[in-house]
Amino acid sequence: MFFTFLAVGIFVVTPMLHLYHDTHWAVMAIGLVSALTALYDFIFHFNVTYIFDQYTRQVSKKIPGLFTRKIMAFEDVHILQVQEGGLLHYALSHKQNKYGKSFAISQPFGSNRKSQIRQETFETEILTEIEKIIHHSV
Repeated sequence: MFFTFLAVGIFVVTPMLHLYHDTHWAVMAIGLVSALTALYDFIFHFNVTYIFDQYTRQVSKKIPGLFTRKIMAFEDVHILQVQEGGLLHYALSHKQNKYGKSFAISQPFGSNRKSQIRQETFETEILTEIEKIIHHSV
């Protein structure tokens, strides 16, 4: 959201200012980089969906409009609690290489009260269902 607002602010305000030609284009370049960063985050971080297909017993990663890719079989799934920068999030990884490539399935949880409530809700409503699907499907 920060990069989106920054890009919009730059693209709206900069044309109204009387800047030197080189300064104008330097500020517009910062706006372009901000817009591309926001677009990248939207496509690859906010819009990712994981599909747990009980019929094929596969987990797929879907980025709407771009691709759907099978990432692992249910038998290979291991759910990790990952600490990064003092924040906890849950991720899927392969059983054979638990600490190699992983796929984040939750947003980061902090230590404040609101974040703890979101973590508890995720663990009781979503994580338990994922584990049921993976371990109990036939």
